[in-house]
Amino acid sequence: MVRSPFLFVLLAFGAVAVLMFALPNLSNVRVSAGYASYVYSKPIVGRSTFKQVIFGPASTGLSWRLDGQRVSTTPFTYSEKFESDNAILGKDKLPLSSQAHIVWRLKPDINSVQRFMEEFGGWESSADPDKIAKESYDQFIREPFRTITRSVVAQYNGLDVNESLPVISREIESQVRSLLERTPFEVMSVVMGNSSPPQAVIFAISAKVALNQTLEMKAVEEQIAEKNIAIERKNGEAAGARFAAQSKEQAKAITELTAVLEPLYIEFLQAENIKGADRVYLPIGAGPQLVLPLKDGPKGSPKEANPAPDLPVSPKASQPSQR
Repeated sequence: MVRSPFLFVLLAFGAVAVLMFALPNLSNVRVSAGYASYVYSKPIVGRSTFKQVIFGPASTGLSWRLDGQRVSTTPFTYSEKFESDNAILGKDKLPLSSQAHIVWRLKPDINSVQRFMEEFGGWESSADPDKIAKESYDQFIREPFRTITRSVVAQYNGLDVNESLPVISREIESQVRSLLERTPFEVMSVVMGNSSPPQAVIFAISAKVALNQTLEMKAVEEQIAEKNIAIERKNGEAAGARFAAQSKEQAKAITELTAVLEPLYIEFLQAENIKGADRVYLPIGAGPQLVLPLKDGPKGSPKEANPAPDLPVSPKASQPSQR
């Protein structure tokens, strides 16, 4: 049996047509680490239907008319500024410039990803996961986060906020997490930044602090002066006590010495003082007269008493008696 060349041409044309039709309708949905893919069918006729959620790194393999929308499951960090006209008001109505930072993500489970795509408008024509995340934050998280931050900070006086930042951060995180509990979003942490009042208030605070430091320094100087006075007083009291003790001992010694100074003992001391003196004055008559003490003679010769000088004799005694 001879086959017609036309049949081979027809079969070849049919095979090419089938390949040209089949290849565009076969796809392999891939997703990289840190992302999830919402996989759905794309029938030629009819509406698309959800098939599965895969988390990267993974792929569906070669399948008939499947497609996927990628979404990020990694954490995102966004910051909200509060300054100028949007400053936060403290409990005392003091405006505060600050920043609050939130870390959040799409919950990495099948139900959350499916809900996000079907109920929270996770579709994006550009299919950019980061753009999807930013739009989701702006639509579902940003304003509740800012409102809760203002309400929590408003419970503290302006100048006390920085001292309570850990407590404020935990309170904001708790309230935002509770608010988003039934959504596909998960709050991982909230950090409240340092708050600063207007410059005029800062200058006033600086001046007050400088004045307080000056007053404290003066108080310390006053305490030091009082301590010095007390030390001088104590030193004076100690010196007075020593002088009184010395005087008391001296008086006691004088009293004891006076008790033994009898007339005979005094005469003995006078005689002892005469020994070895070059000259001695004794009260004789109207005035003191010089009396030379005994001196030793030359060496080797017996001691001889030097005759005392003639004592002055009154004129009456020098005249001979007349009978």
